[in-house]
Amino acid sequence: MMKQFYFVLSILIVVGILTGCGPVYKREYAFVPPRTGMGKMCIAQCVQNKNTCEQMCQMNNENCRLRAHQDAVYQFEMYKHERRKHGAPVKKDVSDFDMSYTCNHSCNCEPTYRSCYSACGGQVLERDVCVAFCDKK
Repeated sequence: MMKQFYFVLSILIVVGILTGCGPVYKREYAFVPPRTGMGKMCIAQCVQNKNTCEQMCQMNNENCRLRAHQDAVYQFEMYKHERRKHGAPVKKDVSDFDMSYTCNHSCNCEPTYRSCYSACGGQVLERDVCVAFCDKK
């Protein structure tokens, strides 16, 4: 009886959450280049800076993953040593110590790029586009 109560309660909570969701929007950007040659050269520098930012971020994330894997190997070896020292079975493997999932840091290069683009005389147009629950307006 109690199981049925919790099941029905769970269903009601899920339905309530889903019906309470309003539309979900995503911000999109459109770029209008400047008219002058100097402005266009300036924007080329913005693009290069954005690419450098993204490459550095990816390299930092990759280095983080490498360090995390090295730490996991070290921690696993310590764990394995301790378990064997006490005659206990080794039940874990390296993946149990791997924290590389924490290394997916957002690069966040876009806001700087948009500011640079505007500073060069270009226009950054933004609009919100509905991506989910669009009929719930």
